[in-house]
Amino acid sequence: MDSKVLQDRLNELEWTTYRLAQEYDRVKGENKGANNYASTVKKALANPDESKGKTLEDLVKALRGKIVIRWEQLEEVVVDYKEVDFTK
Repeated sequence: MDSKVLQDRLNELEWTTYRLAQEYDRVKGENKGANNYASTVKKALANPDESKGKTLEDLVKALRGKIVIRWEQLEEVVVDYKEVDFTK
C-alpha cells in the first residue's frame, strides 16, 4: 500500500496523527486512549508495507474507508473452437 494514499486521506479529513490515533482507538473498541496508539499510527502512515494486515484494516476504517479485494475470474469461457487431430 502506498503511504501517500493514507497521508492524502488524513489531509483530506484535516486530521492530525493524534486525531487519527483517537479514531483508531475507537475502531479497536479497547478504550486505551490515543496515546497508546500514536506510535502505531505514525509507523503505519510512514511505512504501511511493514504494518500488520489488521493494523492497516483498522487504520483504513478509522480513516472512514474500506479495503476491497477483487478476485480474478477463473471461469474459462469458450466462444468457438475447432478440434485438431495431432495423430495424422
